[in-house]
Amino acid sequence: MASNSTATQTDEHVSLKLLLNEKGNKVLFAEAGKDFVDILCSFLTMPLGTVARLVEMKSSIGPVTVGCLNSLYQSVADLDESCFCNDTIKQMLLQPINSAEDYCNTLKLNIDDTQPTKYFACANFKNCSYRDLTTSTYKDKHKCCCNHSFTCQVFLKQSHQGFVNCVTTFVITDDLTVMPNGIDYTSLSLLQEYGITNPSSVKEIVLNVTKEKVVDLLKHSLLSSSTLTDLFLRKKPSPGRSMFFFPDGESSCKIKITVKLVIRKSDGKLLYAQGEQDFANMLLNFLTFPLGIIAQKFGKICSVGNINRLYKSIADLNEYKYFMSINAKFRLACPCIDSVLTLSKQILTVVDPDYINTPVQFLIHGGDKRIFEGKIKKMSIATLGSCNDGYVKGPNMYVVTDDLVVAPLSPISSLCLLNRLKTPLTDLKEKVVVIGFKECLCILMASLTSSSALTNGLAHLLTEVKEEK
Repeated sequence: MASNSTATQTDEHVSLKLLLNEKGNKVLFAEAGKDFVDILCSFLTMPLGTVARLVEMKSSIGPVTVGCLNSLYQSVADLDESCFCNDTIKQMLLQPINSAEDYCNTLKLNIDDTQPTKYFACANFKNCSYRDLTTSTYKDKHKCCCNHSFTCQVFLKQSHQGFVNCVTTFVITDDLTVMPNGIDYTSLSLLQEYGITNPSSVKEIVLNVTKEKVVDLLKHSLLSSSTLTDLFLRKKPSPGRSMFFFPDGESSCKIKITVKLVIRKSDGKLLYAQGEQDFANMLLNFLTFPLGIIAQKFGKICSVGNINRLYKSIADLNEYKYFMSINAKFRLACPCIDSVLTLSKQILTVVDPDYINTPVQFLIHGGDKRIFEGKIKKMSIATLGSCNDGYVKGPNMYVVTDDLVVAPLSPISSLCLLNRLKTPLTDLKEKVVVIGFKECLCILMASLTSSSALTNGLAHLLTEVKEEK
């Protein structure tokens, strides 16, 4: 989602004021305006596939690893094109569409380098009397009511200017809790909370935050329990304690996926699993989930750095006082998976919000001032010619390692995997299980908090194996 702003210039920055303790080794809190808080908001809209790509980028702290996210993403990059149902799905997973890109594209500093969505109108646009329909991203996939294909490229008119309003200033604590600098939240009360009675015992510094620093900010927000201190003073994240609990509740999504688990009896570690395309599709689907959905759905039961605190504080802000519009907050508090990426059986069911069906304004040409209104025609994987409503082909079998490397299954690949694991066959046990909604959620949560997503996510299925050893 490459930004259309001038943020590509190396001298672009946003201002941030930090308040440090007397020793200068801890950030107490920061004060910032719209530009910096919009950046924090944008993190919540990023699909996990985008996050995986960005945390691998070179910056002042280098690449970082977030659970199994890096290895899952890399395995998609390594999968042969022939494994996918069509020639667009692989790229869709590696650069998933951000459903809030129309907001993020207006940020002063936008680190998401995903290509912007393209929109196409009726090829007979000038003479067509049915101009109320526009399709996105792929041309020739829909036909207008006049029977012409959608091949005429049009451009979405920018109608947003970020998420929060430009009047309010905000206070951001070390754990990324965002508060308006108003009557209810004041710098004075924060000073008292930190036990500071003498103003001379604190230090104030003003920084210019560059695009590279924003990449570092994303990395620290995913790993660190003291994000601002680690980012601006210590350079490397100091990870907090990962939290993971078995989720409660039921879902209308009835998932039943049969997999064969290969377990090491000596320590109960799940080395890898074998399953059909429904198993691979479920795992690859993780890359399409916006980061904010994890915080919205799981909260404290799946702690990913300080993302939960960031999400909760943004969701708690008054939409009438502090946001550019009610929709701006809605995009953050109720993040949406782009419809073209959704499966019929989603473990995180996110209904497309009403704004998708609301007419929006388009420009006929990029610099043309002529405007027309149209509705965006929602796409689906099936519309793109997918097989079995998924990403990868069946009836192929797939092997998935504990750290979520997904690959086609073959006797040779299995033998190579066993050799790499250096585990004797006598120490292995196979177990066929059926995993459902809760198990899929557990694997998702474990994939973000550990490097052993299958062992931790399916731990309740492995206890009897350890007892047999």
